[in-house]
Amino acid sequence: MKIKTFVILSVFFLLIGALVWFFIKDYEYKNQVIRANITLKNNCELIDAAFMVTSYPENKNAYFDNKKAVMYLKRSSKVQLQANNKYEGFHYSSVPVEVKENLILEANCTEEGRLEDIFNSLKEQFKE
Repeated sequence: MKIKTFVILSVFFLLIGALVWFFIKDYEYKNQVIRANITLKNNCELIDAAFMVTSYPENKNAYFDNKKAVMYLKRSSKVQLQANNKYEGFHYSSVPVEVKENLILEANCTEEGRLEDIFNSLKEQFKE
């Protein structure tokens, strides 16, 4: 009886230890800072300088130079294409996306393109 209890307790503590290790490694991975190389695909009849990238939750901004922007962000961050804050009266924002090392953000200024982006984002978020 003592051996059976010992084996069960050993397995239980081993599982608890594995779960704790997994959550620590996951936390470290999500908080790792990476270099995000962001490319602008501009489908609007506007200059590239009309757009910028904003990160969440850090609330950092990056501006495009030759369709490229670089940000150093945690893996758990999200980025969003927005209207450049230098230009008043112009409003634009895309759906926030998760940070990757290489990322393409697409500017769609037509209603059809914007709606398609929103629906694709919803499908991705709620897929089974």
